[in-house]
Amino acid sequence: MNITFEIIGQSCDLALHPVSPQTAEAIRSKGREIYAEKYMNWWRKGNTRTFGMRLGSDSLVRLFVDGRQAELDENLLYRDVTTIRRRMYLNSKAKYLAVLGYDDEWCAFKWIWHDVKNFDPAKFSFQVLNWDRVMKTQGYNVVDNVFYDGHLADDDSWCNPSGFTLIDPMIIDLADVRREVEAEQAGDSKKAA
Repeated sequence: MNITFEIIGQSCDLALHPVSPQTAEAIRSKGREIYAEKYMNWWRKGNTRTFGMRLGSDSLVRLFVDGRQAELDENLLYRDVTTIRRRMYLNSKAKYLAVLGYDDEWCAFKWIWHDVKNFDPAKFSFQVLNWDRVMKTQGYNVVDNVFYDGHLADDDSWCNPSGFTLIDPMIIDLADVRREVEAEQAGDSKKAA
């Protein structure tokens, strides 16, 4: 049997990068104009980039088995959420992080598996990334990938993209994050005492 998992809603392509103090200042002063600098899509480079479907109240999640819609427990989507943290660079020499990209392109994304034997919806697993702390928005979850029985989809398709608007770039001062972490740790130490 063929299995199709589909999300219709807003796709996003977000990047979190360590940047130099000079680049941080350039981003602050130029704002959205910074995207026109260098070469097209330069902001997409790096290890901390997320391209996927944002989950929200306007998302439509559907499952099809041999072309017929089937029931799916959407709570499975939140079983193994990974949090993208501003803290990931705290032990580095980085002083600033930049958040760039878009999160408003309306489209549909489908993950398709062929010749599945003994289908069980509980065999789905999802790579869902939570960007709450970075984006300062509660419930900012992005489905980055979908697996069935531990396997990537045999095929995937991105359908009917409608265009996007690049977000206003954000700069995160890691000195502020380090102070916040120290305050949290000091509070935890007092509670333990």
